[in-house]
Amino acid sequence: MDCGEGIQRQVMSLGVGLNRETTILITHLHGDHVTGLLGLLQTMALAQRSKPLDVVAPAALLKWLEVTSELLHVGLTFQINFRPVTSGVVARTNGFVVRATKATHSVEAYSYVVEERARPGVFYPRRAKELGVPEGRLWSRLQKGRSVTVGGRTISPSQVTGPQRPGRRIGYSGDTRPSRRLVRFFSRCDLLILDSTFRGSDRDKAIERKHSTSLEAAQMALEAGARRLVLTHFSARYRNVSPLVREARAVFPETVAAHDGLCVRVDYPSG
Repeated sequence: MDCGEGIQRQVMSLGVGLNRETTILITHLHGDHVTGLLGLLQTMALAQRSKPLDVVAPAALLKWLEVTSELLHVGLTFQINFRPVTSGVVARTNGFVVRATKATHSVEAYSYVVEERARPGVFYPRRAKELGVPEGRLWSRLQKGRSVTVGGRTISPSQVTGPQRPGRRIGYSGDTRPSRRLVRFFSRCDLLILDSTFRGSDRDKAIERKHSTSLEAAQMALEAGARRLVLTHFSARYRNVSPLVREARAVFPETVAAHDGLCVRVDYPSG
């Protein structure tokens, strides 16, 4: 989600594979969110990436990619599937659905929710045994939501599992002012990553520059019913972001500040 300057170094330092299934989501066309994209593409090419790469972004990004790639003689070893972002579903993978909605910034901008597909319900071995399903490969198929055939009878997953369980939801605001639309969009996210450029006392600057404060981010997380909040995109005016975290925690206790290399465990919701 977004590619600031030096993103390829971060990807390599974290050991993220350069030839894995990848979808890049760009919120808007400001330099701190896109200038690292070209370097990342070049690094992937140098690593001989062969899998297609999906890029979802405002339509104008494609022109920037085409012009800079031509001027800098960038030769890619893989295909880019570019999708202009609009509100609604913008990407689907085997495991996830990605949705977008408009943000409120100084240029065309979007926010994203990455939603994990629902998981099969809890597997009940006793039911499987009662239906004559032998333990092993057939149990595994049923646990993965696939029907099996035993003795000429078809056994469906619903006969040996409970109701489907919801997957995890991660929301990312990009740069934006808070809004009721975003609160609804981020409803019940397990993790929210929100613009927190300014502290509460600098709200006038946030309004002028179309950003959010740490207090506003915390309020959005609270109203959206989120489980955890990560504050990000801090103004360089703050050498220490601890005060922003403290004031956010006064509204939404499950808050941390983003930093390079931060890893956050996202647990499955109950149910």
